[in-house]
Amino acid sequence: MSSSEEDGSTSEHPPRRASHLPTDRGRTKKWAPKTFNGCLTCKKRRIKCDEGKPSCQRCLKSNLDCSGYAPPKIRLFEPAPMSTPTPPPMSAQMSAKGTSTISARSQASNTLQFQSYLDNYPHPHNLALAPSFGTDEDYRSFQFFLEKTSSLISVYSQPYLWTVLLPQATFRQPAIKHSILALATLHQSLTNLESTVAARENHAFMSHYNLAIRALVTDKPPVDVVLTTCVIFWALENFNGSGEAAFDHMKAAIKILGEWKATKRPDDPSNDLITKYIEPTICEGIKFASKLRVDQLQDQMKALSLSTQDYRVLNLEHPAFEDLEQAERYLRDCIMEILRLTMTLKSLTPTLRDQIEELEARLNKWMHLFQPLTATGPVSQRKMLVVHDIAAYCLLSRLKLKAGISDPKTIQPGRDRYAFIVVEVEDMLKYDPYCTELNQKPAPLLGFVPAVFLAATTAPKAQTRQRAINALRLLDAMHGPWCGRLAASVAEVMLEISQQFSLAVTELDIEQMNFEYDLQKGQLRLFWQPDDEHLQGFSYVKELDLPHVSWADGQRLPELIQYFGYCKL
Repeated sequence: MSSSEEDGSTSEHPPRRASHLPTDRGRTKKWAPKTFNGCLTCKKRRIKCDEGKPSCQRCLKSNLDCSGYAPPKIRLFEPAPMSTPTPPPMSAQMSAKGTSTISARSQASNTLQFQSYLDNYPHPHNLALAPSFGTDEDYRSFQFFLEKTSSLISVYSQPYLWTVLLPQATFRQPAIKHSILALATLHQSLTNLESTVAARENHAFMSHYNLAIRALVTDKPPVDVVLTTCVIFWALENFNGSGEAAFDHMKAAIKILGEWKATKRPDDPSNDLITKYIEPTICEGIKFASKLRVDQLQDQMKALSLSTQDYRVLNLEHPAFEDLEQAERYLRDCIMEILRLTMTLKSLTPTLRDQIEELEARLNKWMHLFQPLTATGPVSQRKMLVVHDIAAYCLLSRLKLKAGISDPKTIQPGRDRYAFIVVEVEDMLKYDPYCTELNQKPAPLLGFVPAVFLAATTAPKAQTRQRAINALRLLDAMHGPWCGRLAASVAEVMLEISQQFSLAVTELDIEQMNFEYDLQKGQLRLFWQPDDEHLQGFSYVKELDLPHVSWADGQRLPELIQYFGYCKL
């Protein structure tokens, strides 16, 4: 990111010697950029090195023997300081704009800077602007990983690992770089509608896969890099629908993790990365394996810090899905049960807690059962099933929050499931605009509207809600009385209420809304009365014209809206 003009590395004249004569003014040390990768001679002399290869110009001009360079410090994750600094607020970042050039000079010209990226987490897309990553094809694949692949995996597992740490590591570790590119190109091939392009991407996938394995064998990287690559290979094989190969990678990771735990030192610089990110990812990943395979790991499982709920998922058995329709019915049953419990919730009882934990285990198991089908059926159908799976997790979080089981403060930063739903549907409308046509066979049970309507009425960010509303207006899908335009109108009313009464969008839930259908007028009446004592006496009423809705369909509408459009078939 830093140029030669910015870091001052092109200066040919050494700095003047400071005079030893006394002066009236206090001596001011001339600023000079620091370097971390200079030659051994310049480091010993404590002067700026231009890092020329094989010998630096500083040593040559001084008629000194350039001693070369120390081996690069191979470390994916540096030990964190005792107290992690809080990222500066936006105002502080704006006020510091004038000093950004100076801060950019703190490293040599060939050292990529990631601090600005970290400060602005979770917006990883700027990383793809880093130069000299590889070929144009590699660049595009890396961009796809940042925008799509990491976002998808992050809604299930460790957002900070997939959106921050791994993109950083690609510039330092060949094994991680090529495994990431292999994963990205495979993901691209699975979502590409053109068979010729998909075939080319599949070839690139195999090439990077082999290069990653070769890097592991020849470079012999440290344990944190090996474990990280195992985790990426696990994700890759899951995308590829190869459950057995994915399990083999996870099995290897568990074995390596157990050996590392048995011999680790307190000062091991790998501690933070492995403990905070890699081990939790392995614990999440092992839940994708079948019970039969997990039984083979009984002796190694003690190396993992698994919870009671983790074991519940591992012990859950269900027949494999034969097709996408079976996967959809399983997911629909989970969603309808979550909504039923949400609507009937009075208080948290041991029975209800057990039901919620069972639903969570079933959702975890769904992805394991779905993996073998990732290369079957229409792309849009597969993508929408993943969208509804994410919507199910959103609904489950909503149920747990209402039941008092989870705290919104415990939500991992960077995991924005609602935004993921909207982006996926936007992409589908952009690249496959006919996927929502009514003559599609077979017609989807879960439809296209409900998940987007959920985001439009429940997302914690107003911007995400507005984007979801726009997507709803573009959807042509119709399910009985339920359509994208009507869903958008209802969501827009809720957004209007929050703006008119200066409420945060999170303070207005769809359960606070009342819906009535007037047959004579052919209208849907929306009524809201605030719970806040400061707004007592205020209310909001809106009537939406529905001239073509039948009486039977109109009677169903209020309940249908409360269920976010998920029909009870």
